[in-house]
Amino acid sequence: MANAHQEEGERTIHQPLYPSVRPLLDPEYVAFHDKHVQYVEPEQLRPWTPSNRTRYTWPYAGSSIVEVGNVKDIRPCGDFSIRVFSPAGSPPASGWPLLIWFHGGGFAAGNIDSDNDLCSLACRDVGCVVANVDYRLAPEHPYPAAVEDVAALLHWITKDKGAANLNINTSKIALGGASAGANLAAVGALMAVELSIPIALQVLVVPVIDNTATLGTGWSAHPHAPWLTAPRMTFYRDLYLAQSHLAMQWKASPKFAPPELLSRLPRTWIAIAGEDMLSTEGLEYARALSECGVETEVRTYDGMPHTMLSLSGVLTKGRQAMQDILAVLRSAFDEPESAVLYPEREY
Repeated sequence: MANAHQEEGERTIHQPLYPSVRPLLDPEYVAFHDKHVQYVEPEQLRPWTPSNRTRYTWPYAGSSIVEVGNVKDIRPCGDFSIRVFSPAGSPPASGWPLLIWFHGGGFAAGNIDSDNDLCSLACRDVGCVVANVDYRLAPEHPYPAAVEDVAALLHWITKDKGAANLNINTSKIALGGASAGANLAAVGALMAVELSIPIALQVLVVPVIDNTATLGTGWSAHPHAPWLTAPRMTFYRDLYLAQSHLAMQWKASPKFAPPELLSRLPRTWIAIAGEDMLSTEGLEYARALSECGVETEVRTYDGMPHTMLSLSGVLTKGRQAMQDILAVLRSAFDEPESAVLYPEREY
């Protein structure tokens, strides 16, 4: 491994790529990492303050934010907000399909401005309303605050005024997210089963499935993956879970959800980054869902890091992941409405 204090001019290299990992990574990412990422000081090396959330030093690397019919920020219920992207034109008679999206950031970073490229593109090209959720963040609001926000939003949309306010077809709702946001989407889908709320699809991009994982267990396959390292993941997890034993609850770690919940989940699409520390838990969750009879599709993006979706403006495979998400949303929303109801399964 290169010296972590190596200098290039006046810039300190904090996150060099491991020599063993470099040839496994996509060349586009290697170039971006060498130019920008390696110089970023990891969050766990400095005391936590809210300013850490905005301290990244590389330029915006997402895709372009496209124009849609309307964008508005609202506070639907509780102590969180959503950014609502609505398509141009008149809605279908039954209402628009809805994608509820949860941003990543280790449960402690990110905000309502995160993933607006994907949200706007899905709104325009799939023809659905997208609600980008600005859920409460740790450490100010540790677990289960974000989970409570997910439950409150699902209730508001399906059992309160949300569907009417947003002109939503409640039989065509998808939950999606990236990283920590994918954890919340997975937890949301499980809670929807408990609440008998029909969900058409869950889209889990590089998901956090097991908040008990360590380098000795689930992270062992990619111990030197870039950016999302064991120290960084542990740092964020400690901010989110004030007490470590809470990680055993399925609302913190969907891995521990019982089969009777897993078996009633909707169609699932999981994106795996090939060089991501979390790839193993995503693959294991896909296998568990398949064994429970859930229609599950996995797409692996070889050579990609954990951050592939947020770097879609500079990574070809990041852009491909975006297009694949749009394709699976179109497919789910085009299915007959009856197909989204939870089937009765034997287990």
